Amino acid sequence: MLFLLAPAFLAVAAGVIAFGIRCLKAALPGAADPEPGWRRTVLALTYAGAAVTTAAYGFGVLVLISTLAKGEDGGADSAPVPADHPCRVRLHDAAVVDYDVHFLTLRTVCITDAGDRKAVEDVPQEVRIAAATSALCTAPLATTALATRRPATTA
Repeated sequence: MLFLLAPAFLAVAAGVIAFGIRCLKAALPGAADPEPGWRRTVLALTYAGAAVTTAAYGFGVLVLISTLAKGEDGGADSAPVPADHPCRVRLHDAAVVDYDVHFLTLRTVCITDAGDRKAVEDVPQEVRIAAATSALCTAPLATTALATRRPATTA
């Protein structure tokens, strides 16, 4: 699983850079095909929101991939979960037998020997809030930008 860390990081970085460049192109005047002032603002805010969403969600995914890599690490004291895994680090008194990683909600859920399921905060709460909030704010902007786009002209 560790081999996914570098490609995931590069994909997140490429997405943030691409959205950032599109944001600047939309925000700065002088484009070859200028948009009306309000639509240019909506486009710039949409791309900026997409960049923030990509960065926050991508950071959370990178943390979860790291958690998976720790969970699959072999060696002494690795059964059922290694000693440096977030489930064992944060749940000191519980005997952790398994864990689930949820990429959609950016959470790790630990399963104890008693069958209890406890969420641990390996992805910081602020990162989850930033990803969700920016996605919720970007969606209506993107809808507005798509609904008001000019039809393509045929030559």
